[in-house]
Amino acid sequence: MAETEEARPRDVLLEVLSREGRRLGSASTIHNQACADLVGLNSSDWECLDVLDWTGSITAGHLAEHVGLTSGAITGVIDRLEKAAKPAEEGKKLCIELIEQVREVKGVAGVHIMAYRREHLVQEIIEDSGLLKERLEAKARDRLSE
Repeated sequence: MAETEEARPRDVLLEVLSREGRRLGSASTIHNQACADLVGLNSSDWECLDVLDWTGSITAGHLAEHVGLTSGAITGVIDRLEKAAKPAEEGKKLCIELIEQVREVKGVAGVHIMAYRREHLVQEIIEDSGLLKERLEAKARDRLSE
């Protein structure tokens, strides 16, 4: 009888854990789609960027495995980078283009920039995108209007 009584709370806990896990998955899916929509990407492209953010450099095949796509489905960006004379510069350009797109989204106040294993590029991206310049100009305007 003691084993049956102990099994009940465990079964209830497993059911609650399963339900909350499904809710988290749904909320994450909705969140990721909203983020993708904000920057004008499809959800698959957004998911690829997310995976690359936490894995760093991986092959197209491995990326495809992580996101459940064929390697052919993700070769557009890869082709652009491979065709570039300077892939690191092209990657930086892609980042700056995304920042420019995000700037156009009403209600978005900033961006989060990560350059996994290329942290030295963050400063260049900020400078080249003009993010600090805009902030400094806004502060200067605020001070002049005081």
